[in-house]
Amino acid sequence: MEMEYHHEGRRRKVLIVLGVVLAVAAGGAAFFLVNQAQNAGTGVVATRDVVVAARDIPARTVIQSSDLTIRAVPDDPSLAVAIASPEDAIGRITGVAILFQQPISPNLLASAVVGGQFSILGPEETISPDSPAWRAVAVNVPDDRAVAGQIQVGQHVDLFMTAQINVTVPLARAGAAPAPSPQPGASTAPYYTDKSTKITYQDLSILARNGTLYILRVDIAQAEEISHLQAAGNAQFSLVLRPDGDDREVDTEKLGETTNRIIEKYGLPIPEIYPAP
Repeated sequence: MEMEYHHEGRRRKVLIVLGVVLAVAAGGAAFFLVNQAQNAGTGVVATRDVVVAARDIPARTVIQSSDLTIRAVPDDPSLAVAIASPEDAIGRITGVAILFQQPISPNLLASAVVGGQFSILGPEETISPDSPAWRAVAVNVPDDRAVAGQIQVGQHVDLFMTAQINVTVPLARAGAAPAPSPQPGASTAPYYTDKSTKITYQDLSILARNGTLYILRVDIAQAEEISHLQAAGNAQFSLVLRPDGDDREVDTEKLGETTNRIIEKYGLPIPEIYPAP
Protein backbone atom coordinates (compact mmCIF):
# COMPACT_ATOMS: atom_id res chain seq x y z
CA MET A 1 0.00 0.00 0.00
CA GLU A 2 2.76 2.37 0.96
CA MET A 3 4.71 1.38 -2.19
CA GLU A 4 1.73 2.15 -4.41
CA TYR A 5 1.25 5.54 -2.78
CA HIS A 6 4.94 6.35 -3.34
CA HIS A 7 4.69 5.54 -7.05
CA GLU A 8 1.54 7.65 -7.33
CA GLY A 9 3.33 10.64 -5.78
CA ARG A 10 6.24 10.34 -8.16
CA ARG A 11 3.87 10.13 -11.11
CA ARG A 12 2.07 13.29 -9.94
CA LYS A 13 5.36 15.19 -9.65
CA VAL A 14 6.43 14.09 -13.13
CA LEU A 15 3.12 15.27 -14.58
CA ILE A 16 3.44 18.60 -12.82
CA VAL A 17 6.99 19.11 -14.12
CA LEU A 18 5.90 18.09 -17.61
CA GLY A 19 3.01 20.55 -17.48
CA VAL A 20 5.33 23.36 -16.42
CA VAL A 21 7.73 22.51 -19.27
CA LEU A 22 4.90 22.45 -21.79
CA ALA A 23 3.56 25.78 -20.48
CA VAL A 24 6.98 27.37 -20.75
CA ALA A 25 7.39 25.99 -24.28
CA ALA A 26 3.96 27.25 -25.28
CA GLY A 27 4.71 30.68 -23.86
CA GLY A 28 8.03 30.80 -25.65
CA ALA A 29 6.40 29.80 -28.92
CA ALA A 30 3.70 32.44 -28.50
CA PHE A 31 6.29 35.09 -27.74
CA PHE A 32 8.29 34.09 -30.80
CA LEU A 33 5.24 34.23 -33.09
CA VAL A 34 4.10 37.60 -31.74
CA ASN A 35 7.61 39.01 -32.09
CA GLN A 36 7.81 37.76 -35.68
CA ALA A 37 4.45 39.33 -36.49
CA GLN A 38 5.55 42.65 -35.00
CA ASN A 39 8.78 42.57 -36.96
CA ALA A 40 6.87 41.81 -40.14
CA GLY A 41 4.51 44.73 -39.50
CA THR A 42 7.25 47.21 -38.67
CA GLY A 43 9.87 45.92 -41.09
CA VAL A 44 12.03 48.36 -43.04
CA VAL A 45 10.36 49.43 -46.34
CA ALA A 46 12.60 50.13 -49.32
CA THR A 47 12.61 53.84 -50.20
CA ARG A 48 13.92 56.02 -52.98
CA ASP A 49 15.14 59.64 -52.78
CA VAL A 50 13.36 61.74 -55.39
CA VAL A 51 13.02 65.44 -56.10
CA VAL A 52 9.55 66.76 -55.23
CA ALA A 53 7.91 70.18 -55.44
CA ALA A 54 8.38 72.25 -52.29
CA ARG A 55 5.31 74.29 -53.27
CA ASP A 56 2.73 74.48 -56.04
CA ILE A 57 4.60 75.41 -59.24
CA PRO A 58 2.50 76.96 -62.04
CA ALA A 59 2.88 75.87 -65.64
CA ARG A 60 5.45 77.69 -67.81
CA THR A 61 7.55 78.61 -64.78
CA VAL A 62 11.34 78.58 -64.59
CA ILE A 63 12.15 76.19 -61.72
CA GLN A 64 14.25 77.70 -58.94
CA SER A 65 16.15 75.85 -56.22
CA SER A 66 13.60 77.05 -53.64
CA ASP A 67 10.87 75.26 -55.61
CA LEU A 68 12.39 71.83 -54.94
CA THR A 69 13.22 69.51 -52.08
CA ILE A 70 14.37 65.89 -51.77
CA ARG A 71 12.04 63.39 -50.16
CA ALA A 72 12.39 59.67 -49.35
CA VAL A 73 9.29 57.87 -50.66
CA PRO A 74 8.38 54.16 -50.80
CA ASP A 75 10.05 52.69 -53.84
CA ASP A 76 7.79 51.95 -56.75
CA PRO A 77 8.42 51.14 -60.44
CA SER A 78 6.54 54.30 -61.43
CA LEU A 79 9.29 56.38 -59.78
CA ALA A 80 12.02 54.96 -61.99
CA VAL A 81 11.87 58.07 -64.22
CA ALA A 82 11.64 60.55 -61.34
CA ILE A 83 14.44 63.10 -61.11
CA ALA A 84 16.84 62.31 -58.27
CA SER A 85 19.02 65.45 -58.33
CA PRO A 86 17.70 69.04 -58.08
CA GLU A 87 20.42 70.16 -60.52
CA ASP A 88 18.62 68.21 -63.26
CA ALA A 89 15.48 70.32 -62.81
CA ILE A 90 16.68 73.79 -61.78
CA GLY A 91 16.45 76.23 -64.68
CA ARG A 92 14.01 74.15 -66.68
CA ILE A 93 10.46 75.16 -67.57
CA THR A 94 7.37 73.41 -66.22
CA GLY A 95 5.06 72.21 -68.98
CA VAL A 96 2.11 71.73 -66.62
CA ALA A 97 1.24 72.82 -63.10
CA ILE A 98 3.10 70.72 -60.50
CA LEU A 99 1.48 70.23 -57.10
CA PHE A 100 3.09 70.42 -53.66
CA GLN A 101 5.08 67.24 -52.83
CA GLN A 102 4.56 65.83 -56.34
CA PRO A 103 7.65 63.97 -57.65
CA ILE A 104 9.33 65.77 -60.56
CA SER A 105 9.69 63.72 -63.74
CA PRO A 106 10.85 64.77 -67.24
CA ASN A 107 7.35 64.52 -68.72
CA LEU A 108 6.24 67.41 -66.48
CA LEU A 109 8.88 69.74 -67.94
CA ALA A 110 8.62 71.68 -71.19
CA SER A 111 12.21 72.73 -71.83
CA ALA A 112 14.46 70.05 -73.24
CA VAL A 113 17.67 71.25 -71.57
CA VAL A 114 18.69 72.80 -68.28
CA GLY A 115 18.90 76.57 -68.60
CA GLY A 116 16.36 76.81 -71.42
CA GLN A 117 14.17 79.82 -70.81
CA PHE A 118 11.20 78.50 -72.75
CA SER A 119 10.11 75.67 -74.99
CA ILE A 120 8.24 76.17 -78.26
CA LEU A 121 6.69 72.71 -78.07
CA GLY A 122 4.31 71.65 -75.31
CA PRO A 123 5.10 68.66 -73.08
CA GLU A 124 2.98 66.32 -75.22
CA GLU A 125 4.03 67.69 -78.63
CA THR A 126 6.58 66.13 -80.92
CA ILE A 127 8.07 67.00 -84.29
CA SER A 128 6.86 64.90 -87.20
CA PRO A 129 6.54 65.37 -90.98
CA ASP A 130 2.91 66.46 -90.50
CA SER A 131 3.31 68.59 -87.36
CA PRO A 132 2.88 72.39 -87.60
CA ALA A 133 6.03 74.41 -88.24
CA TRP A 134 5.94 76.30 -84.96
CA ARG A 135 8.28 79.23 -84.39
CA ALA A 136 8.96 81.76 -81.62
CA VAL A 137 8.89 85.44 -82.51
CA ALA A 138 9.41 88.52 -80.33
CA VAL A 139 7.00 91.46 -80.50
CA ASN A 140 7.61 94.77 -78.74
CA VAL A 141 4.36 95.96 -77.15
CA PRO A 142 4.32 98.85 -74.64
CA ASP A 143 2.42 98.25 -71.40
CA ASP A 144 -0.42 100.60 -72.39
CA ARG A 145 -1.16 98.28 -75.32
CA ALA A 146 -0.60 95.03 -73.37
CA VAL A 147 -3.22 95.08 -70.59
CA ALA A 148 -1.07 97.47 -68.55
CA GLY A 149 1.80 94.97 -68.66
CA GLN A 150 -0.14 92.39 -66.63
CA ILE A 151 0.13 89.61 -69.24
CA GLN A 152 2.07 86.64 -67.89
CA VAL A 153 3.95 83.71 -69.40
CA GLY A 154 1.62 80.84 -70.28
CA GLN A 155 -1.42 83.02 -70.97
CA HIS A 156 -3.06 83.26 -74.38
CA VAL A 157 -3.62 86.49 -76.28
CA ASP A 158 -4.91 87.93 -79.55
CA LEU A 159 -2.61 90.22 -81.50
CA PHE A 160 -4.04 93.40 -83.01
CA MET A 161 -2.22 95.21 -85.77
CA THR A 162 -2.54 98.94 -86.46
CA ALA A 163 -1.05 99.86 -89.83
CA GLN A 164 -0.57 103.18 -91.58
CA ILE A 165 -2.57 103.12 -94.82
CA ASN A 166 -1.21 105.68 -97.28
CA VAL A 167 -3.59 106.79 -100.02
CA THR A 168 -1.88 108.43 -103.00
CA VAL A 169 -3.09 110.21 -106.13
CA PRO A 170 -2.90 107.97 -109.21
CA LEU A 171 -0.06 108.89 -111.60
CA ALA A 172 -1.12 111.04 -114.54
CA ARG A 173 0.95 109.06 -117.03
CA ALA A 174 3.56 106.37 -117.06
CA GLY A 175 6.93 107.62 -115.87
CA ALA A 176 5.56 110.76 -114.24
CA ALA A 177 6.97 111.87 -110.91
CA PRO A 178 5.01 110.79 -107.83
CA ALA A 179 2.41 113.30 -106.73
CA PRO A 180 2.77 114.94 -103.30
CA SER A 181 0.79 113.55 -100.38
CA PRO A 182 -2.81 114.38 -101.19
CA GLN A 183 -5.39 116.10 -99.07
CA PRO A 184 -8.79 114.47 -98.87
CA GLY A 185 -10.56 115.43 -102.08
CA ALA A 186 -12.14 114.25 -105.28
CA SER A 187 -8.91 112.70 -106.61
CA THR A 188 -8.77 110.12 -103.78
CA ALA A 189 -12.38 110.08 -102.57
CA PRO A 190 -13.72 108.32 -100.62
CA TYR A 191 -10.35 107.24 -99.17
CA TYR A 192 -7.71 109.17 -97.27
CA THR A 193 -4.46 108.43 -95.45
CA ASP A 194 -5.02 107.16 -91.90
CA LYS A 195 -4.40 104.24 -89.59
CA SER A 196 -6.37 101.00 -89.73
CA THR A 197 -6.67 98.43 -86.92
CA LYS A 198 -7.78 94.81 -87.01
CA ILE A 199 -7.38 91.62 -85.02
CA THR A 200 -4.76 89.74 -87.02
CA TYR A 201 -3.53 86.72 -85.05
CA GLN A 202 -5.63 84.77 -82.56
CA ASP A 203 -5.01 82.52 -79.57
CA LEU A 204 -1.24 82.95 -79.35
CA SER A 205 0.67 81.51 -76.40
CA ILE A 206 3.09 83.69 -74.42
CA LEU A 207 6.28 81.62 -74.21
CA ALA A 208 8.42 84.17 -72.39
CA ARG A 209 8.63 87.85 -71.60
CA ASN A 210 11.42 90.37 -71.15
CA GLY A 211 10.03 93.78 -70.23
CA THR A 212 7.91 94.93 -73.17
CA LEU A 213 9.23 92.18 -75.43
CA TYR A 214 6.78 89.29 -75.66
CA ILE A 215 7.84 85.98 -77.21
CA LEU A 216 4.88 84.41 -78.97
CA ARG A 217 4.36 80.99 -80.48
CA VAL A 218 3.28 81.32 -84.12
CA ASP A 219 3.46 79.26 -87.28
CA ILE A 220 6.12 79.96 -89.90
CA ALA A 221 3.83 82.09 -92.11
CA GLN A 222 2.78 84.28 -89.18
CA ALA A 223 6.40 84.66 -88.10
CA GLU A 224 7.30 85.87 -91.60
CA GLU A 225 4.48 88.42 -91.67
CA ILE A 226 5.22 89.78 -88.21
CA SER A 227 8.92 90.06 -89.00
CA HIS A 228 8.19 92.03 -92.16
CA LEU A 229 5.71 94.39 -90.49
CA GLN A 230 8.15 95.18 -87.68
CA ALA A 231 10.99 95.76 -90.14
CA ALA A 232 8.81 97.99 -92.35
CA GLY A 233 8.04 100.19 -89.37
CA ASN A 234 4.53 101.16 -90.46
CA ALA A 235 2.69 98.81 -88.07
CA GLN A 236 2.13 98.74 -84.32
CA PHE A 237 0.89 95.80 -82.27
CA SER A 238 -1.45 95.47 -79.31
CA LEU A 239 -2.08 92.43 -77.12
CA VAL A 240 -5.49 91.58 -75.66
CA LEU A 241 -5.77 88.84 -73.04
CA ARG A 242 -8.01 85.81 -73.53
CA PRO A 243 -9.84 84.10 -70.64
CA ASP A 244 -8.23 80.86 -69.51
CA GLY A 245 -9.49 77.96 -71.61
CA ASP A 246 -11.09 80.12 -74.31
CA ASP A 247 -9.65 78.87 -77.60
CA ARG A 248 -12.58 79.87 -79.81
CA GLU A 249 -11.79 81.28 -83.25
CA VAL A 250 -13.37 84.70 -83.80
CA ASP A 251 -14.86 85.49 -87.19
CA THR A 252 -13.01 88.63 -88.26
CA GLU A 253 -14.73 89.18 -91.61
CA LYS A 254 -16.79 92.11 -90.33
CA LEU A 255 -14.19 93.38 -87.89
CA GLY A 256 -11.59 96.11 -88.46
CA GLU A 257 -11.62 99.73 -87.42
CA THR A 258 -10.77 103.09 -88.91
CA THR A 259 -11.52 106.49 -87.44
CA ASN A 260 -14.38 107.16 -89.85
CA ARG A 261 -16.01 103.79 -89.07
CA ILE A 262 -15.99 104.60 -85.36
CA ILE A 263 -17.42 108.07 -86.09
CA GLU A 264 -20.22 106.51 -88.12
CA LYS A 265 -20.94 103.67 -85.69
CA TYR A 266 -21.20 105.80 -82.56
CA GLY A 267 -22.45 109.00 -84.19
CA LEU A 268 -19.52 111.06 -82.99
CA PRO A 269 -19.97 114.74 -83.86
CA ILE A 270 -17.54 116.00 -86.48
CA PRO A 271 -15.64 119.12 -85.35
CA GLU A 272 -16.50 122.30 -87.22
CA ILE A 273 -14.56 125.54 -87.58
CA TYR A 274 -15.53 127.90 -84.79
CA PRO A 275 -16.31 130.64 -85.07
CA ALA A 276 -17.67 130.09 -88.56
CA PRO A 277 -15.69 131.97 -91.23
